[in-house]
Amino acid sequence: MNAFAEHIVACNGIKIKKLSKSPKYLELEHRDGCDNKNVNINLKNFVTDIYKLSDRCKDLLEIAGYIFAADRKTSRGSNKLVEYHSWSRSFHFHIYVRDYKFWNRKEIQTLLEQALCFMSGDHSYKFTFYQAGPDFPTNLFDNENFVIDTPNNLRVMLFSGGIDSLAGAVELLETTKAEVCLVSHQSGQWGVLKTQRIINEEIEILYPNRSKHFKFRCGLSYDDSKDESQRTRSFLYTSTAFAIAHTYKKNCIYLFENGITSINFAETQDLMNARASRTTHPQTIGKLQELFTAIAEEKFYIYNPYLFKTKTDVVEVIKHHKKLELLDSSVSCSRTRNHPPGFTHCGVCSQCIDRRFAVFAADVQKYDDNHLYHFDFLVDELETDEIKKALTEYIRLAQDFKKQSIDSWYRSRGKEIIEVEEYIQGEDEFERIDKLYNLCQRHSKHIERSIRKMRDIYDLPLSSSNPKSFFSSIIGQRVYQKDDNKNIAGSSDKTIKRKEIPSRGLKRITKETCEFLIKQKRITDVLIETKKNPVISKLIIGALKQENFVVTKQNETSISDYFRKYELYLKKDGNGKIIVINNNRAR
Repeated sequence: MNAFAEHIVACNGIKIKKLSKSPKYLELEHRDGCDNKNVNINLKNFVTDIYKLSDRCKDLLEIAGYIFAADRKTSRGSNKLVEYHSWSRSFHFHIYVRDYKFWNRKEIQTLLEQALCFMSGDHSYKFTFYQAGPDFPTNLFDNENFVIDTPNNLRVMLFSGGIDSLAGAVELLETTKAEVCLVSHQSGQWGVLKTQRIINEEIEILYPNRSKHFKFRCGLSYDDSKDESQRTRSFLYTSTAFAIAHTYKKNCIYLFENGITSINFAETQDLMNARASRTTHPQTIGKLQELFTAIAEEKFYIYNPYLFKTKTDVVEVIKHHKKLELLDSSVSCSRTRNHPPGFTHCGVCSQCIDRRFAVFAADVQKYDDNHLYHFDFLVDELETDEIKKALTEYIRLAQDFKKQSIDSWYRSRGKEIIEVEEYIQGEDEFERIDKLYNLCQRHSKHIERSIRKMRDIYDLPLSSSNPKSFFSSIIGQRVYQKDDNKNIAGSSDKTIKRKEIPSRGLKRITKETCEFLIKQKRITDVLIETKKNPVISKLIIGALKQENFVVTKQNETSISDYFRKYELYLKKDGNGKIIVINNNRAR
């Protein structure tokens, strides 16, 4: 069943001659003076900015930099296949490291692999490390004897230049006396560099001597990327913040991302695997927290104070602290490379749409109307299917939330909830699920409030009607209520489209469904699958059919084989909890 071809990535001078002619072989080099340099990892300047960095942290940043470069240089496949097929990849990295004994430990590589697989949606990550020679000191302070004098009240936070990180910086500076380290990854995009610089300068004016901007420049040496999803960028971002926090003897970092974006509930049921971004997902953060704890050799924390806020709630933070003049300097667009000069936002991507709805719901739209958007869906005609689909699905998600009771919401979102629930705060499972449900309900109310505000301004009763406008073609026709793919609670529509199982996604879906059954207490003991008694596969097949998956006879045989051949199996962990083990070495 394993059809994933492994990409071999040889880094910083390593060459694997026997594989050099393979199309799955990639060499990455960042060292100055090398003729084949194709990656920029500006570690020397970064170390100089913070005076010193441990060998282990230097290794971490180079590992993260090479993973990010390989992610961008390795195609996931045609965008036309994204909705219906798994687009995962398998990687095997070969990298020189300074702290060889540490990185060669099996438990460290396992933590690294688990975090990367979940955040990226890729099939597997493997690492072979080699002993590197000693570094030349980057500056006079880059030695083991130099001790950095750090402020007692120091906060380290990720800073992208978007609304959420802007609100987080403002809130930290307004509500604490902390000195704030704003940590950015910069890959060379001029628009991103300019945004971060402008906001940082404005923050320095408003809060003198309270912040410092640390920038780690890392990206491809020339623009020949084959994939722009950048799922592993969050590993590079958080590793950079961790390196600073650990150097300054702090045991935590902050990221600010609203919960709807972090959890990234699928707007359509065919958003599967790597298609659904998990860059700040609570499970991603939990797995990175485990990895950083192991690297630091003491407990390390990653906090997201905005996990139970909607995008509108985040805008309200900026509004509450009377810093709305900063709003139009922030950039939320995910397509900064692809829109014409003179605009900071495309106006079409999901992030742009989310931002527009949030500022209207918070009634601060006049601060976000400085000709930022190349396409303005409130004014321009909806000519393309792309923008119609994006707007319809965005509103439909809020529509689904509004109509669902907590029970129907849990049934329809069970697998997504399971991925999140144990990684969030709450006294027990019931409190955690209540928090998630209330977040979804609040998001729905904010979208409804936003649409009302938009109509008040742009859809006046006596104005002429344009059949291609957002209000005529989307809102007026209620197209978000007309999709047969959705089984909205309370709907009388019996025509439900069956879902195909991706050819490469069966094992993953089987494992996730089994975990769902455990969570629902439908599996309460370690069961053993046999040919005469296929007890596990029967439960899983039944659950898949309830979710409207088409399960073929071949699928049923494969699901049973996973458990009979111990590619998947149940066991109890140290706390007596039943877990599903994926034995990747089984064939």
